[in-house]
Amino acid sequence: MQKEQLTDGFRGKLRAISRIAVAVALFPAIAALTFTQRLVVGPLLKNETTIPNMVYSLVRKIFGYKVVFNKASQPIVKDKPTWFIGNHLSEADFIPFGGKIPGRFVGKGEILKWPLISIFAKTVKFIGLRRSSKYNSQSRAKLIEAFNEGANVIMFPEGTVTPSRKIRMFRASLFSILYGDKGIDKEGKEHTLKKDVAVQPVALRVLSINGKNALNSDELYDVYGMHPQKGESGLKLIWRNLQIKNITLELTVLPPLDPKKFLDEKELVNRAALEIARSVNPGQSKFERYKIPKYRGVTFTCK
Repeated sequence: MQKEQLTDGFRGKLRAISRIAVAVALFPAIAALTFTQRLVVGPLLKNETTIPNMVYSLVRKIFGYKVVFNKASQPIVKDKPTWFIGNHLSEADFIPFGGKIPGRFVGKGEILKWPLISIFAKTVKFIGLRRSSKYNSQSRAKLIEAFNEGANVIMFPEGTVTPSRKIRMFRASLFSILYGDKGIDKEGKEHTLKKDVAVQPVALRVLSINGKNALNSDELYDVYGMHPQKGESGLKLIWRNLQIKNITLELTVLPPLDPKKFLDEKELVNRAALEIARSVNPGQSKFERYKIPKYRGVTFTCK
């Protein structure tokens, strides 16, 4: 009901068409910036942020996203490689986090096969992982390599998008590199973490949809989640969300966690989950594991 009202009928369709037109018009410039980043700015100037931040800003404007920091946010750690971890509300979470939190995204490797999106993902050094425990050693190797280069990473430890503001159990296995576990890449080469890494939780909330307070409405809150309706393809899903006038999102940067002060990776990520839950779902103290689906019913191909 409210979702239909939020798309604003004919005006919403015009809005979506205009946004698509802007995106198409900007595509050559974005493509040029992307290749400049990959071929010149990244490898020669060692700058991973300036051009990607410009692209993230453009994408936020196209989708009508406004991102604000909670006034209670803590300073972002800057003196060491940092593992930023957040709650996962939507496939679009890279938009509010990107350009606001400095780091390389970590996520499902399928993204590197999505048309167009894969080009930008590779440009920002997206770390694609295979979401199966038998590949954990390779995943750890990729993370260790990034940290040893001095990079930050951004990760959503729930492992998949989880509807509603309730936080699901954070998966801890990859965080074992902070406690001595090594990684082994595809070539069989062993990787050992050589850097001191901080862990900093970041909480994401949906403040409003089209100016309407979403904090007190589960239905409004989930609009940002871009959860597909039955039989809805990825393109139809994007079309529906482009019709929404604006969404205001809030990031709360929480105090960093020192892995040395926790017994193991499970204790560390449980603490991070609890800190994020205090921001987005006060009162939650227990966390249930959320099954990672093999197929979520969303495809990014034309039908």
